[in-house]
Amino acid sequence: MKKSNSPSKIKRLLEEHGNEIHSEFFEYPEKPAKRTIDEYGDRTWTGYGDVSMSAYDAAWLAMIPNKAYKESAVAEEFSLAFPKCFEWLISCQDEFGGWCNIRGAGAIIPVLAGLLALCQFRTRSGAFFEQKLSEIGITIKQFYDVINKATEFARVTLNEWNVDDIDFVGLEIIIPYHLNALKKSYPAIEFEFPEKQKLLKENKRKLSLIPLETIFKMAKMRQPITIIHSIEAFSDVIDFSRIQNEGFQALNGSYGSSPAATAAVLIHAKRWDDKAYSFLEKILQVPGTRFGCVPTISDLGTFETAWILHPIGDLILKLMKKNITDQELFSKNIAFTQYFQALHKFQEGKIRWVSWDNRIPADADNTVVTKWIIRQFDSKSEFNLDVLMKIFYNNEYKYFVSFPGERTFSCSCNSQVLVLLLLEFEIAKLQGNPSVTIPVMTKTGLTQQVKLKQVILNVVKFLMAQRTKNFVWLDKWNKSPSYTTFKVINVLLSLISHPELLEELNLTVNELKEFCRKSIDWALNTQHEDLSWGEPSSISQGNIEETSYVIRLLKTGIMNWPEDINIHNSLQKGQSYLMSHLDEAMCDPKFFHDKQPFLWISKQLYTVPRIIKAAMLVAAYEE
Repeated sequence: MKKSNSPSKIKRLLEEHGNEIHSEFFEYPEKPAKRTIDEYGDRTWTGYGDVSMSAYDAAWLAMIPNKAYKESAVAEEFSLAFPKCFEWLISCQDEFGGWCNIRGAGAIIPVLAGLLALCQFRTRSGAFFEQKLSEIGITIKQFYDVINKATEFARVTLNEWNVDDIDFVGLEIIIPYHLNALKKSYPAIEFEFPEKQKLLKENKRKLSLIPLETIFKMAKMRQPITIIHSIEAFSDVIDFSRIQNEGFQALNGSYGSSPAATAAVLIHAKRWDDKAYSFLEKILQVPGTRFGCVPTISDLGTFETAWILHPIGDLILKLMKKNITDQELFSKNIAFTQYFQALHKFQEGKIRWVSWDNRIPADADNTVVTKWIIRQFDSKSEFNLDVLMKIFYNNEYKYFVSFPGERTFSCSCNSQVLVLLLLEFEIAKLQGNPSVTIPVMTKTGLTQQVKLKQVILNVVKFLMAQRTKNFVWLDKWNKSPSYTTFKVINVLLSLISHPELLEELNLTVNELKEFCRKSIDWALNTQHEDLSWGEPSSISQGNIEETSYVIRLLKTGIMNWPEDINIHNSLQKGQSYLMSHLDEAMCDPKFFHDKQPFLWISKQLYTVPRIIKAAMLVAAYEE
């Protein structure tokens, strides 16, 4: 196998990422953390991060009329605020009829939004339809060819759809909104499909649980609210003039760190929003791809940083245990640790994924991953579990939610919480306090003290119960079973070093290993002939991202079954596959955008190249 040069590439990745966060990041890592609070007053920063383009968000920007038409509603004055996005819809329709280059559930939300953008143009241009098309270089035939192809693709896809396939963010609100808007549009488009009544029933249930007036009160008091990220789906039930204030809008003009949500305000609010328009102008400066000309989200922020540093931090811990020193790598890691410490200081221990918008609620994932890094690399740090328990622990079902009030759970999130809880338990034992207690909220709203050990046991039982019949775990944030499975197996097998926990679980070491071994065997049995794993990509039978996750799973496997030749062989082959594509993946800026599947789940599927690069480099590292 070609010798890995991933150490130098890891340092280069950290250098590139730190410099994008702030030009003086490695000299003053605490400085950019100030930008994450309104008090800093930065009205121009749109954050950082490498994320794929979004057909869904491009479609919403393609719906925005110019300011003159918005004020007059006169068809003759109609033009588009962002004609580039509409032209992209016409010129970049894929072979299937959508705009994502995929079939199935992942294409539904983008194709419905694209259809709505086309219909909105037809409606607003009125008698000047042909003229307005001509002004942007589009013929009537082109227009109707695109709309007819998209309609048929949407019809076929909806008929084949199982509502429970993938839990896209807000799908039970977003899809019904688009279906209703299309039904009222010109030309009117109505879809009937087997799962429609089930979807509409869930839509009605979800809307009944959203107290809109309470949300307005929360925003007035400047409390974070999740709904703002998908506010476009409420265009028919909310007076958007009520959200044109700093309770909803970030200092830089964005709503919910979402181009689609921001576009919806420009479309549906009575008053033109200059700050929102300026924000969208800024984010359109990035080069477009065949997947869109608008970023999926306008800032990856802390999420990107934490998910880069998490695997790299894990690798550094392993190097330190082997007394291997890489001073340059370690010093860069410390700079990011200091950045996370400053984030916890300014965000009061509740970290959100977006770097700059105080209106986005904190999430458990980013809170625990950043704190795990701090606790591992700053021996003097402290951590109060009270905040984590109060905001994210569901005491009724004994698991952690990603966001307050979340409808469903995430296995990957709970595995990461468990990693931090086990670290805190270990620290408590070293300090002579194994019976440490933490506050838990009861159904009645009262607080009771519960042993940390009991919460750990609850989460372990919850995770073990979520394994599928194929011996893998699935998740709401990433559609790959390998992503969540490697995380869960890693933390479960770490319980071997906590015999007192295994005893409470009525598990022997052999029983735990037997439980986990089934997932290792799943990995061994699903490797492709070309040595990769996962969904197909344009370069191989599998893809880089899922192959990286499985390799990390097999590395854990070797630690627990060191004599197993099958694990060794499969791991070596997988690393050979990664090494054969390493240079292209690291050097081609469009590699993950154009040649790899999108596996991360939001309103639509997206990809995060730097996060995948970090996973790949750690997987390729020859420890």
